Amino acid sequence: MKYQGKKLSQIDPVEASCATAEHGWIVIEGSNASPEEFAEWYLDTFYTLSPDIWCSDTTHSNLFWRVTNDLVDDKNKGLFANDDVDWHSDLIPEIDSQEVVGLYAKTITYHTETWICSSTKYWKSLSTEIQDWLRSLEVEILNKGSNNKTPFLKPDESQWERGDWDNQYTETVVNGIRKNRQLSQIKNSSNISDVDAKKFKEHRGVVTQHKLVTNHPLEVPGVFFPPYEIVNFYKDNNVIENAENLYQMIYNDLVLSGKYTYKHVWKPGDILLMDQVNTIHRRTKVLDNKSRELLRAAGWYKSNVRRHFDYVL
Repeated sequence: MKYQGKKLSQIDPVEASCATAEHGWIVIEGSNASPEEFAEWYLDTFYTLSPDIWCSDTTHSNLFWRVTNDLVDDKNKGLFANDDVDWHSDLIPEIDSQEVVGLYAKTITYHTETWICSSTKYWKSLSTEIQDWLRSLEVEILNKGSNNKTPFLKPDESQWERGDWDNQYTETVVNGIRKNRQLSQIKNSSNISDVDAKKFKEHRGVVTQHKLVTNHPLEVPGVFFPPYEIVNFYKDNNVIENAENLYQMIYNDLVLSGKYTYKHVWKPGDILLMDQVNTIHRRTKVLDNKSRELLRAAGWYKSNVRRHFDYVL
C-alpha cells in the first residue's frame, strides 16, 4: 500500500499500523519528512527502543541504526554494509524480537531496491482444506548453535548467511549485534507504559520450533517462511511425510512466483514499513563505490491495535 504526497502528520498511526499488518508493508512517498519527523511519528505508531550498537545514528535520532556502506567509525561500515542480504525475516533468530521495521532513505546515489514478499495474499489464495492442514503444522528453524541441521535450501556462498558473523566482522560489530538481540524485548521499549508491558509474556530468546501459521498480533493470517532457515515440518511432534514437497510448494508459490512480492525502488526521503511476522524481505546488490544509507527503526505493534498479547510465533 502506498501513501503519496501526504505529510506524516496526515497519516493516522492506527491506520498505518493496520495497513502494515494487512498488506505486509506500506510505502510513504513525497512526504518531505525529515529523519527527525519520521522518528517522532514512528514513536507515535509503534513501541520501540533505542539501539545500542556501533552504527547507531548520532545525528538525527537515537531511534535509528545506520544501514550504510559508508564507514561509521575508523574500521566499520553500517549495518550489513555491502552484504548481499537474501530473503529473511528480522524475527530470526530472536523469535520475540521486533515485529515491524521502518526504513528512511537518507542517501541514495544509484538504482537500489528492497523486495518484500508478503504471505497475507498468498494465504487468501489457498483452499480451506489446505489452510486447515497448514494450521496443524509446526516449522523448525535453523539454529547453528543447537540443532545443527541442514535447511531445505541454502543461499549461494556469496550470499549472507545468518550466524557467520564471527568470520566476517570485527569484534565491535559482532558484540553489538549480540547485545542488541538480548535487549530486543518489548518490555524494554522506551514508550511503553508499565501497565501495557505487564500484558506480554516473558521474552523467549531463540526458539527453533513453532506454528507455521502465525499468531499475528492483529490477527492477520499468514505463514512464517524464511526460506533459507527452514529445517523441517512437524505434525503432533512427528516429522511429516513429504516435508520437502511442502517446502517446495510454498517456496515456489509464495516466493519464486513473484505474485506476492513488491519491489521498492528507493528515492531519497522514501519511508518503508515492513511487517516481520507475515513477510520476508531482501535487497539488491550494494555497490562498493557509491553511497547508500537507510535509517532503520524497529518496533512492535501497540496495545491499541493488538488483538492479543501472546507470542506471535
